[in-house]
Amino acid sequence: MRHRIAILVGSAAATATLTVALAVAGFGPAAPTALVNDAVAAQPTSRVQVDTVYVAAPAAPQTITVHRVVRSSGEHESEGGSDD
Repeated sequence: MRHRIAILVGSAAATATLTVALAVAGFGPAAPTALVNDAVAAQPTSRVQVDTVYVAAPAAPQTITVHRVVRSSGEHESEGGSDD
């Protein structure tokens, strides 16, 4: 039971600390609208010039085929079991 009370008190303290910190930083529900309006008005306008660049298509990759020939050594000619 002590643990549950300790968790409840710790959660309440963390919530209160977070609420106070956000209110001081201006992110709380009572944020002044003058600060919000100033932030919106202070955004710079971007001047971007868009150029179209055409790039040549890459060359098709070449296909490489490898043919391997495995020589038998004469031993174990049959893959099945032996009847010795």
